[in-house]
Amino acid sequence: MAQATTYEPSIGVSFPSEIAGLTFQGRTAFPQKALGVAIEYTGSDRGMRGALYIYNGGLASVPADVDAPVVRKHFEQVIADLKAWDGTGKVRMTQVVGKTERTTTFAGCGPQFIVREFEIDLPEGTLASASYLTTMKNNFVKLRVSYMKSAVQGPQAAQKFVQQVRQLLGGCQ
Repeated sequence: MAQATTYEPSIGVSFPSEIAGLTFQGRTAFPQKALGVAIEYTGSDRGMRGALYIYNGGLASVPADVDAPVVRKHFEQVIADLKAWDGTGKVRMTQVVGKTERTTTFAGCGPQFIVREFEIDLPEGTLASASYLTTMKNNFVKLRVSYMKSAVQGPQAAQKFVQQVRQLLGGCQ
Protein backbone atom coordinates (compact mmCIF):
# COMPACT_ATOMS: atom_id res chain seq x y z
CA MET A 1 0.00 0.00 0.00
CA ALA A 2 1.05 3.57 -0.61
CA GLN A 3 1.97 6.34 1.80
CA ALA A 4 -0.68 7.56 4.28
CA THR A 5 -3.01 10.23 2.90
CA THR A 6 -5.57 10.73 5.66
CA TYR A 7 -5.85 9.73 9.30
CA GLU A 8 -9.21 8.78 10.77
CA PRO A 9 -9.03 9.51 14.52
CA SER A 10 -12.35 7.81 15.40
CA ILE A 11 -10.81 4.39 14.66
CA GLY A 12 -7.10 5.25 14.78
CA VAL A 13 -6.32 4.22 11.19
CA SER A 14 -4.26 6.01 8.53
CA PHE A 15 -5.61 5.51 5.02
CA PRO A 16 -3.11 5.40 2.14
CA SER A 17 -3.21 7.20 -1.20
CA GLU A 18 -3.86 3.86 -2.92
CA ILE A 19 -5.49 0.58 -1.93
CA ALA A 20 -5.46 -2.37 -4.35
CA GLY A 21 -4.98 -0.09 -7.35
CA LEU A 22 -7.77 2.30 -6.35
CA THR A 23 -6.78 5.93 -5.77
CA PHE A 24 -7.81 7.98 -2.73
CA GLN A 25 -10.39 10.60 -3.76
CA GLY A 26 -11.03 12.30 -0.45
CA ARG A 27 -12.47 12.27 3.03
CA THR A 28 -15.86 13.84 3.75
CA ALA A 29 -16.99 14.65 7.28
CA PHE A 30 -20.78 14.79 7.44
CA PRO A 31 -22.42 17.69 9.34
CA GLN A 32 -24.30 15.31 11.66
CA LYS A 33 -21.78 13.67 13.98
CA ALA A 34 -23.80 10.40 13.97
CA LEU A 35 -23.13 10.06 10.22
CA GLY A 36 -19.36 10.26 10.69
CA VAL A 37 -17.09 10.32 7.66
CA ALA A 38 -16.73 8.83 4.19
CA ILE A 39 -13.36 7.89 2.71
CA GLU A 40 -13.52 7.25 -1.03
CA TYR A 41 -11.34 5.47 -3.59
CA THR A 42 -11.80 5.04 -7.34
CA GLY A 43 -10.14 2.90 -9.96
CA SER A 44 -9.52 3.39 -13.64
CA ASP A 45 -11.36 0.20 -14.62
CA ARG A 46 -15.03 0.51 -15.60
CA GLY A 47 -16.58 2.22 -12.60
CA MET A 48 -14.50 0.51 -9.91
CA ARG A 49 -15.15 2.30 -6.62
CA GLY A 50 -14.60 1.60 -2.95
CA ALA A 51 -15.86 3.71 -0.07
CA LEU A 52 -15.63 3.40 3.69
CA TYR A 53 -18.18 4.99 5.99
CA ILE A 54 -17.14 5.30 9.63
CA TYR A 55 -19.89 6.40 12.01
CA ASN A 56 -21.70 5.59 15.25
CA GLY A 57 -25.24 6.02 13.93
CA GLY A 58 -26.11 8.09 17.01
CA LEU A 59 -25.57 5.13 19.34
CA ALA A 60 -23.79 5.66 22.64
CA SER A 61 -22.25 2.20 22.32
CA VAL A 62 -21.60 0.10 19.21
CA PRO A 63 -20.93 -3.57 20.07
CA ALA A 64 -17.63 -5.10 18.93
CA ASP A 65 -19.40 -8.27 17.71
CA VAL A 66 -20.87 -8.36 14.17
CA ASP A 67 -23.38 -10.94 15.42
CA ALA A 68 -24.74 -8.62 18.13
CA PRO A 69 -28.47 -7.93 17.60
CA VAL A 70 -27.97 -4.14 17.31
CA VAL A 71 -25.32 -4.65 14.59
CA ARG A 72 -27.50 -7.12 12.68
CA LYS A 73 -30.46 -4.74 12.92
CA HIS A 74 -28.32 -1.87 11.67
CA PHE A 75 -27.15 -3.97 8.70
CA GLU A 76 -30.80 -4.70 7.83
CA GLN A 77 -31.35 -0.92 7.71
CA VAL A 78 -28.26 -0.45 5.50
CA ILE A 79 -29.70 -2.98 3.04
CA ALA A 80 -33.20 -1.47 3.22
CA ASP A 81 -31.72 1.95 2.39
CA LEU A 82 -29.95 0.48 -0.64
CA LYS A 83 -33.10 -1.31 -1.84
CA ALA A 84 -34.98 1.99 -1.53
CA TRP A 85 -32.93 3.38 -4.43
CA ASP A 86 -35.16 1.34 -6.73
CA GLY A 87 -37.98 3.57 -7.88
CA THR A 88 -36.26 6.85 -6.99
CA GLY A 89 -35.25 7.53 -10.58
CA LYS A 90 -31.58 7.02 -9.72
CA VAL A 91 -31.59 3.35 -10.76
CA ARG A 92 -33.94 1.14 -12.72
CA MET A 93 -33.69 -1.90 -10.47
CA THR A 94 -31.81 -3.11 -7.43
CA GLN A 95 -31.55 -6.89 -7.31
CA VAL A 96 -30.24 -8.72 -4.29
CA VAL A 97 -27.78 -11.47 -5.21
CA GLY A 98 -28.23 -14.58 -3.05
CA LYS A 99 -30.91 -15.27 -0.49
CA THR A 100 -29.49 -13.63 2.65
CA GLU A 101 -26.58 -11.72 4.01
CA ARG A 102 -23.62 -13.72 5.20
CA THR A 103 -20.69 -13.22 7.55
CA THR A 104 -17.27 -13.43 5.97
CA THR A 105 -14.84 -16.12 7.08
CA PHE A 106 -11.55 -14.55 6.01
CA ALA A 107 -8.42 -16.22 7.37
CA GLY A 108 -5.70 -14.28 9.13
CA CYS A 109 -5.54 -10.78 10.55
CA GLY A 110 -8.39 -8.28 10.24
CA PRO A 111 -12.08 -8.02 11.08
CA GLN A 112 -14.91 -10.10 9.68
CA PHE A 113 -17.86 -8.41 7.97
CA ILE A 114 -21.54 -8.97 7.37
CA VAL A 115 -21.91 -8.75 3.58
CA ARG A 116 -24.66 -8.58 0.95
CA GLU A 117 -24.26 -8.34 -2.83
CA PHE A 118 -26.45 -6.47 -5.33
CA GLU A 119 -26.79 -5.82 -9.02
CA ILE A 120 -28.01 -2.38 -9.97
CA ASP A 121 -29.18 -1.55 -13.49
CA LEU A 122 -27.93 1.86 -14.54
CA PRO A 123 -28.32 3.54 -17.94
CA GLU A 124 -24.67 2.71 -18.71
CA GLY A 125 -24.94 -0.97 -17.70
CA THR A 126 -25.21 -3.26 -14.69
CA LEU A 127 -23.29 -2.33 -11.58
CA ALA A 128 -22.17 -5.13 -9.27
CA SER A 129 -22.05 -3.83 -5.71
CA ALA A 130 -21.52 -5.22 -2.23
CA SER A 131 -22.06 -3.69 1.19
CA TYR A 132 -19.87 -4.88 4.06
CA LEU A 133 -20.32 -3.96 7.73
CA THR A 134 -18.11 -4.47 10.75
CA THR A 135 -17.53 -2.59 13.99
CA MET A 136 -14.40 -1.01 15.36
CA LYS A 137 -13.67 1.18 18.39
CA ASN A 138 -17.32 2.00 19.10
CA ASN A 139 -18.09 2.73 15.43
CA PHE A 140 -19.72 1.01 12.50
CA VAL A 141 -17.38 0.61 9.55
CA LYS A 142 -19.32 0.14 6.33
CA LEU A 143 -17.49 -0.71 3.14
CA ARG A 144 -19.19 -0.44 -0.22
CA VAL A 145 -17.40 -1.81 -3.30
CA SER A 146 -18.80 -1.45 -6.82
CA TYR A 147 -17.74 -2.12 -10.40
CA MET A 148 -19.40 -2.49 -13.77
CA LYS A 149 -20.43 -6.13 -14.15
CA SER A 150 -18.88 -6.15 -17.62
CA ALA A 151 -15.41 -5.42 -16.15
CA VAL A 152 -13.51 -8.68 -16.58
CA GLN A 153 -11.26 -8.12 -13.56
CA GLY A 154 -14.02 -6.51 -11.45
CA PRO A 155 -14.65 -9.37 -9.00
CA GLN A 156 -10.94 -9.95 -8.36
CA ALA A 157 -10.23 -6.23 -7.97
CA ALA A 158 -13.14 -5.85 -5.54
CA GLN A 159 -11.97 -8.79 -3.40
CA LYS A 160 -8.41 -7.46 -3.38
CA PHE A 161 -9.70 -4.07 -2.19
CA VAL A 162 -11.79 -5.67 0.58
CA GLN A 163 -8.85 -7.81 1.72
CA GLN A 164 -6.45 -4.86 1.82
CA VAL A 165 -8.97 -2.68 3.69
CA ARG A 166 -9.50 -5.55 6.12
CA GLN A 167 -5.76 -5.81 6.78
CA LEU A 168 -5.52 -2.03 7.17
CA LEU A 169 -8.37 -2.01 9.72
CA GLY A 170 -6.81 -4.92 11.58
CA GLY A 171 -3.37 -3.29 11.75
CA CYS A 172 -1.90 -6.34 10.00
CA GLN A 173 1.73 -6.24 8.93
